[in-house]
Order: sequence, then structure tokens, then C-alpha cells
Amino acid sequence: MRTGSLLILILLLFVFRQQEPVSAQELTDPLAYLADAAGSEALQLPDDAQTMLDTYGISAEDPTSLLSLSPADCFHAIGDMILEAAVTPLKLLGVLLTLTMVCAGLGGLGDSLSQEKGIRRLFEMLCILLCIGTAAKPLCSCLNDAAAALSEGNVFMISFIPLFASFLAAGGHVATGAGYQIFLLFLTEGIGLLTGKLLFPLLQMSTALGMADSLNPTMRLNGLVNGSRKAVVWILGTVMALFAALLSIRSFVASAADGLSAKTAKLLSAGLIPVVGSAVSEAYTTVQGSIGLLRSGFGVIGILTIAWLLLPPLITVGLYRILFAAAGLVADLSGSDCLTRLYRNAEAVLSAVFAILISYGMMMILSTALMLLLLKGT
Repeated sequence: MRTGSLLILILLLFVFRQQEPVSAQELTDPLAYLADAAGSEALQLPDDAQTMLDTYGISAEDPTSLLSLSPADCFHAIGDMILEAAVTPLKLLGVLLTLTMVCAGLGGLGDSLSQEKGIRRLFEMLCILLCIGTAAKPLCSCLNDAAAALSEGNVFMISFIPLFASFLAAGGHVATGAGYQIFLLFLTEGIGLLTGKLLFPLLQMSTALGMADSLNPTMRLNGLVNGSRKAVVWILGTVMALFAALLSIRSFVASAADGLSAKTAKLLSAGLIPVVGSAVSEAYTTVQGSIGLLRSGFGVIGILTIAWLLLPPLITVGLYRILFAAAGLVADLSGSDCLTRLYRNAEAVLSAVFAILISYGMMMILSTALMLLLLKGT
């Protein structure tokens, strides 16, 4: 039934196109005409991503503009981003190392001035409070930046998924496009609820517990901090595994079914439609090729946008992880157990944030890349 309807639609379009004059836009730029018909202007690109695309002359209406993007441009942009993001962590590292050494020195001075350990503990508490006050702001900033990046990614994906699915369906892959849209919209909404209602509140609680653990080591709260990190990793790993398995299985089956339908449509149009059957078949193949080019360009733009949204918080979180790991090593060597626990708890929280960003990016990027690879040449 679907194949017969498709043949009738192609035949009607062919007949009417023979009677109506072709506009100059369709003759000179058919890809732009198809992109406008698909409503690609409805794509809600974030400002930073739009600036990046404009800088390199990339647009959704012209997929061939992606050919101007070279690996050198990508490495140069990432290098500039790393250099810009490294300034604040390096300054913070210098402050934390200074406070750690001062804490170790004052602790030794307190031991030499009194047989009691009360003075040393007082000095140590003052330094710990200073370190907590210094480290709290970047930790909260990392959590807020990661949450904002995921929120922007969700807004973008909600506008991108239906448009990309429409390109899949327009190319004859109706079942594949429907599966992609259902799974990705469910994933986007699910990840938004999971991170906003569970994971980030859990990490905020872990940050507070990690700071309290450094002030009073007898409470042994670092186990809860590490347990929260492991819980985040296990939850994300389970979601990724289930999503990848379900999407892959459904996509392979749907792609095979859509491929069979497309071949049947071309065969029937070439053999059953008198006189113009071969012309209709060739027209169908040409339209499919144009839609395939637009689909590839549109999908790559979606991948670049998600990557560009997640790169800044990923780089920032990664640099702060290195910072707190180095500070924890110095604190351990200097014999300050409380500061060591503070830095390692902060590193555990940041590792969980890093895992959230990586998992989200991998699921969004790989799902789109799977569609592009699965439908390559069709």
C-alpha cells in the first residue's frame, strides 16, 4: 500500500512538473530549495555554535560548505579553547599549593611551640577553611556550567531531532526516521529529568559532604562521596548500554525494511509505468541523492553543534580534575590529611560531572553518526 502511494505521488509530481515552469531558485540551487522546504531555518542553534559555524562559513542550507572545514581549523579552535580555559585553574592551583604549604608549615610551628596538638589543629582548621572557601566557587561553577551545557543541548536536540528525522523519512527511510525520533526524543527528555532531578542534586550533596569530611575526618564521609561517583557512573553506563543496544537493533531492522521498499518502488516505477517509467525511476534516484546530501550535511552540523556545546565544560572540568589531583598529591606529601581528603573529594565530584558530559555527548553524537553510516549511499 505504501509503495503504491509512493508511485502515484512520484507520477503526479512528474506530470505537474512538466506543466509548471521551474523557478530560477530550483534550477540554480536545488539543495537550498529542498532545505527551505524541510524547514531547516527552524533549527535552534545556540549562539556560540552559530558563531562557530559562521566563522568557518558552514550552513545547513549548503552541505558542501562542510568541505571547507579542515583538521587544522578544529585543532586550532580546540587549542584556543584550552588556553583560554587554563588561566583560572592555573591561578587556583597556585593559591591552593601555597595554602597547603602554609598549612604544613604552621602545623610544624604549632608542634614546636606546644606539646599539645591544639595549636596545630587550630592552624590547620584555618587553612582548611581558606582552602574550602577558595575551592567552593570553581566547584559550583563547574556544576552550573555542566548543567547549563546539558540544558542547551536538550533545547537544541529537541529542534534538531524532528528535522533530521524528516530528512530520513524524505529519503525513503520512514521506519528508520520514526525510530530515531522516538528513541532520541525519549533519551533527551529522560536525560534532562535524570540529571536535573537526581544526578546533579546528588553531586551537590556530595560536594557539601566532601567539604564537611575535610573539616572533621572522624566522620568518614569520603565513602559517601566516592559512592555517589560510582552510582553516577553505573547509572550512566546502564543507560548507555540499553540505549545503544535498542537503537542499534531497531535501526538495522528498519534500515533493511526501508531499503527493500525503496528498491521495490524504483523497480515498479521503471517497469509498470508506461513511456515515462524509466524517467520517473531516474527522477526518484536523483531526488534521493539530493536528500541524502542534505541529510549528511544536516547530521554533521548537529554533531558539530553538540560537540561545540560540550567541549568548554569538558575542558574546564578536565583541567580542574588535574588541578585537584596535583594539589591532593602535594597535600599528601606534606602530611596534611584533611587537605588531602578535601582535594580528593573534589576530584571525585568532578570525575562524576565529567562522566555525565561524556556520556551525554557520546549518546547524542553516536546515535546521529549511526544513522549517517547506516544510510550511507542510500
